[in-house]
Amino acid sequence: MAYIDELLGRGEQILSVARQHVFVLIGHVLMESVVIGLLIAAAVVSNRAFRPGPIVANMPASTFVPLACAILSLFVLISGLLDFLRWNTEQYVVTDRRVIQVRGILSKRVIDSSLSKINDIQLKQSLVGRMFNFGTVEILTASEESANVMDRIAEPLTFKRVMLEAKYNHERGYRYGESRGTSFMPDHLGQGQADIQHTLAELAALRDRGILSSDEFEAKKRELLNRI
Repeated sequence: MAYIDELLGRGEQILSVARQHVFVLIGHVLMESVVIGLLIAAAVVSNRAFRPGPIVANMPASTFVPLACAILSLFVLISGLLDFLRWNTEQYVVTDRRVIQVRGILSKRVIDSSLSKINDIQLKQSLVGRMFNFGTVEILTASEESANVMDRIAEPLTFKRVMLEAKYNHERGYRYGESRGTSFMPDHLGQGQADIQHTLAELAALRDRGILSSDEFEAKKRELLNRI
């Protein structure tokens, strides 16, 4: 079972899963490759320059420097592996109840943002981000805690749209899969004429958006009017 599955509540459904753009990983790998290349070059140069050379730590400098470069290269390789594991395990998940950010390889850090508490969603994309389809999405809530920031994620426009649709459905009490289905019926039907008028307005908005057909709207309307 994936770690994210263990975080879900009963009946909670995943709507979208994103992670940082692969360019983020490529950038780290390229930087570490350059460092390893410089270390290899330093080892080769020192091996030739210090032969026979002075003694360092009870061994010739022509041996000590390449050995030190090899050890440093090993640490850089391990750093590259950790970068990949972090990129692979960091996930940004939209469910029908909340937005979840999961970080960490062995120890995990989870940030939840309830759909009902999201006040605004900001998207930041540079020119390069627009060209290669990545950007930063920031969730603003009423909480005084720091905002939930998803840095340089892939397909940010799609991710933001899924969040907005999930929030819209959540606020109106639609259960998963019902917002575009024919079996939709708000939970507050039959709570008085004012509620029925409000429901009619919501149904009209759904009809205008194409979620309900005209026939479905008329059927729901007749059902509501019969309750008055």
